Amino acid sequence: MLPPSPAEAPAPWDRGERAIVAASLGSLLLFHLWIGGRLELTEDEAYYWVWSQHLAAGYLDHPPAIAWLIAAGTRLLGAAGLAPSELGVRLVPALVGALGLLPAISLAHDRALAAFALVATPLLWLGGALAGPDVPLLAAWSLGLWAAARQRWGWLGLAAGLAMLGKYTGVLLLPLLLLSEPRAALRRGPWVAVALAFAVYLPNALWNVERGLLSWRFQLEHAAGQGAQAGAGSLALLGAQAGLVGPVLFLAALWWGLRHLRQAFAWSDEGGRIDRICWWTSAPVLLLATLTGGEANWAAPAWLGAIVGLARMGGRWSRVAWFGAGLSAMLSLALSAHAIHPLFTLDGDPMHRLRGGRVLGESVAAWGISPVYTTRYQEAALIHFYGGVPAHALPQHGRADQYDLWPEPPIPTGPQARVLFVRPYRADAPIPLDDLGWERGGPNLVTAYAPTADPTVSVPIHRWQVYEAWRPETGGR
Repeated sequence: MLPPSPAEAPAPWDRGERAIVAASLGSLLLFHLWIGGRLELTEDEAYYWVWSQHLAAGYLDHPPAIAWLIAAGTRLLGAAGLAPSELGVRLVPALVGALGLLPAISLAHDRALAAFALVATPLLWLGGALAGPDVPLLAAWSLGLWAAARQRWGWLGLAAGLAMLGKYTGVLLLPLLLLSEPRAALRRGPWVAVALAFAVYLPNALWNVERGLLSWRFQLEHAAGQGAQAGAGSLALLGAQAGLVGPVLFLAALWWGLRHLRQAFAWSDEGGRIDRICWWTSAPVLLLATLTGGEANWAAPAWLGAIVGLARMGGRWSRVAWFGAGLSAMLSLALSAHAIHPLFTLDGDPMHRLRGGRVLGESVAAWGISPVYTTRYQEAALIHFYGGVPAHALPQHGRADQYDLWPEPPIPTGPQARVLFVRPYRADAPIPLDDLGWERGGPNLVTAYAPTADPTVSVPIHRWQVYEAWRPETGGR
């Protein structure tokens, strides 16, 4: 492999370009820090925070990077005497998410366009404010694009290893980069990258091997289950991508991918190597996510290469990309305002995921009873974070989760022994404690409300049942 040819290498940075890139990434970071302290944690963010209280080389659902990033932020603020908070959970992921875009942006001919377009997407502007595994994955993916383009094999190995520690989708990064230049397999550098990537990822690999490949099997079965239901789900995923990046940028990126289809296989063309890197790390990812019909964020890494590729084109398509990025920015700002205070009322509003945890946690804590059991990791995590009460999701009563790998809290004994059981509202169906000989009262109802576009009206968005239970020999309440 040769260094980038003059035709494809980006021009030196100029002052205006640096200013726009710095303003774009700085705005993204400041917004994430601001909104990160105003919005409640989602169920999954609270779940990852619980992981950060039990640091390990792996977890059932994902590799460990997000737990370590959350632990860094919460402990940093804790050292300053601050209590656990939403900002603490999101602090370090926000830094990694914003600064991690810079390597990929540097590959564009129009770096200002690449920075503005990436930052403007709802995927990164609002979605990137949440502390989830996609944050370390995208940062490592960005570093991998830059390292492959510059043939920095050590950096490429580090990026590929970190991508796999971020999310299992990261396993695609290094093979896709090698597919962009198959002749590289004949040289030593890429194999150095492979060895280093394996060394970086080794802790999670050993964690899986020691547990019978538990996490790998869990995610493969999850992906297979989604693939079995593909069809309408695939169309829904594509539609979601238009919302995540903005409709014009979405169509422009699809057109870019189709236009560069032939060039993607023109491996003898050294002048198009960076464009091939962008194509191979975007189009196959989007195709794979579409075929599996999975969750919308599964395709997130595809948009790094696609938008950088758009920002390498110039001409009228550069103007189309600027226009599309402007529309995406308007959409992102509208969604951000809606997250703070609803602009419209919508059944099943995705923003409702950002409300309700505090009500649940503080309500359960008011009972003053421990331990607390739930059927799902979502309630257990929210109660732990917002109520300060360690809760445990009972195994075999919901989907498999990390709580299945942790020991259950000891059941209290004695005349005053009490436990709480919490679940989403399900009328008066039996609860797991009924089969274990417990007696119970309730259910007591906890309801979370969300504001609407009408400031005088709020609507119920979540309801939970809370049961107080005791052993018959304790003599009741």
